[in-house]
Amino acid sequence: MNAETTVLHQFLKELAQSPENWGLRGIVADWYEDNQEVHRAECLRWMIQQRKRPYTRADKQATWFNADRISPGLGDPESDIPEAIFKQLEGGKPAANHITFGNFPEAEEAIQKAWAKARAGGWSPHG
Repeated sequence: MNAETTVLHQFLKELAQSPENWGLRGIVADWYEDNQEVHRAECLRWMIQQRKRPYTRADKQATWFNADRISPGLGDPESDIPEAIFKQLEGGKPAANHITFGNFPEAEEAIQKAWAKARAGGWSPHG
């Protein structure tokens, strides 16, 4: 593991401990941008703007919900993501309107990859 990768892993470890640390999420976005991972940086900046992060349970599993398939005000709006992104999530255990991942880093990785696929498919975060 090189020094840059070690720095990223430390950022991600801290983010897993404090998912709503929007400032730290911004630092991670800057790191991705500095390392030519533009889609990941763009995804994280959208997450900051929209205040999105996976719902993390006491057992450390993390869940994303399909915002287009659940009732407003139900549960955890910070983990509700647009259907265009939700449909691109890979891995995890799908249920009716959500996908649960084994841990926070898996959920973060999944949304960043799903973001890139949704954007490549024509979805825009600006409507």
